[in-house]
Amino acid sequence: MSLSILPTADDSRTNAIFEELIWALSRPGLLRTMPAGGFTAIAESLLDRECTFHVLGDRVLDGESAGDLERDLAATGARRADLAQADYVFAALRSAQAVDDLSRLRIGTLAYPDEAATVFTPANFGTGQQLRLSGPGIRDSVTITVGGIDASFWQMRAKAIRYPLGFDLYLVDGDDVVGIPRSTKVEVL
Repeated sequence: MSLSILPTADDSRTNAIFEELIWALSRPGLLRTMPAGGFTAIAESLLDRECTFHVLGDRVLDGESAGDLERDLAATGARRADLAQADYVFAALRSAQAVDDLSRLRIGTLAYPDEAATVFTPANFGTGQQLRLSGPGIRDSVTITVGGIDASFWQMRAKAIRYPLGFDLYLVDGDDVVGIPRSTKVEVL
């Protein structure tokens, strides 16, 4: 007698989101579409009891309050942590103050660069600042247009990234996501 355990619809959805996130980070600057959007869907795919998170800002994604998002993130079993200790940071970076707050983010150590944080931020693709990305996973370069992020963020990121130190970044616009790993050079055009 054999036992077959089939994935549930939720399992299939979270696995598909996880796969899109991995592809987004391995092909920086290329738009990937997830089967469900929003930070809660992303958190269900990534967070578990061994993870910590921090929510930065009162309104994070599409009017979702930080309190509602924190409740949803905690439902994964993950623990809320101070920004400087969080594995995953969900942050609206619409203001210079939010960018300044984010400067306390974990960037790993030379012995353990994998202890850096991963940042998720809402963005608007197709409007705003033009960025040229280059580095591993990109043939030559790719140019993207991203709005909804304060211009000071890109300068802060450039100062924080000293590969292999730094943080990985996901830009989220509804169901669409773009990954920018710490190994990617970002030039503001």
